[in-house]
Amino acid sequence: MDFTGRPMKGYVLIDDIGMKSKKDFECWIDLCLDFNTRAKASKKKK
Repeated sequence: MDFTGRPMKGYVLIDDIGMKSKKDFECWIDLCLDFNTRAKASKKKK
């Protein structure tokens, strides 16, 4: 994702065409949930 001119790591922006059907939307959600269980937690700021 890129909101500020600096791409953010670990984010994906899905265009409307990627979510046209419920099946498409569920596919992206499933991929995200699967990745989330394997992702490393970021260090907490003091």
